[in-house]
Amino acid sequence: MTTATLPLPVPAPAGTRLLGEVLAWACPGAAVTHAALVRALEDADLDPGVARELAPRHAFTRACKRLSDQRIIRPVAEDATTVKFQFTQESREGDHFEYTVETMLTLDKQTGAVTCAPPGLATLAQEELDRCIAARTGGDVTRVVQKLFERQADLFPIRPQGGCYFCPAVHAGFVDRIQILLDRVGGRLLRFPVPAGTPEGDRSVTRAVADGLAAVVAEHRAAVESFGADTRDDTLRRAAEKIRVTKFKVRAYAEYLSGERDRLDRAVAAAEAELRAKVEALAAVPA
Repeated sequence: MTTATLPLPVPAPAGTRLLGEVLAWACPGAAVTHAALVRALEDADLDPGVARELAPRHAFTRACKRLSDQRIIRPVAEDATTVKFQFTQESREGDHFEYTVETMLTLDKQTGAVTCAPPGLATLAQEELDRCIAARTGGDVTRVVQKLFERQADLFPIRPQGGCYFCPAVHAGFVDRIQILLDRVGGRLLRFPVPAGTPEGDRSVTRAVADGLAAVVAEHRAAVESFGADTRDDTLRRAAEKIRVTKFKVRAYAEYLSGERDRLDRAVAAAEAELRAKVEALAAVPA
């Protein structure tokens, strides 16, 4: 029996109103240089800076696998520009293992420069890091795609384990550009249009969007609960901005939410009230 090959996504009939698409992507065995990934982002009219942001930190995680022979490598401190790792030598003495701190290594997250006391180890670590930065994996590409969606579009998981998402129709143009990116780097994007007006489709979209927004609100409330006297003012401002953005999204996606909108409006209002109360309580604590 012969089967016809259909293009993906299969176009919906003319005049069909779409709620959005179900998306899944994969980069099985993808291997692309960092420079090629940047070019693919530019070809798709996407921000190439996303690839540069991820490069040193995630590449060093891979480099550590090659450097960890007879040693344990653990991050011990991090700030805006650097990450400090402890290298601990592991050796066996009779019936037990012994552990000796070998050195502390510092990674510059912006430049990828590595510094530590033993010059030989510093050179080895830098060479391995440079090799890993130059060769990007499927995991790196996935992180880039996720970061791009975080900044420019919304994904709502349709299964607890993730990996498959509903994306509202308003972001279709952005999804087109993600497809160009993945095509350029050897990945693939599967897109399944969701037409409006089918009872199960409408119900499933409402559940996915409502659950996704509810999870975001729960994260806001958990963050507010964790704030204490040592919480910085800019952290409080960022929390307020995140809640404001979520409040806007509840309004923007009202057509998907059906009877769930009132519940979400109340949850967002509660998060706002909890943040105001926390700010007032912290302001009342003597310096």
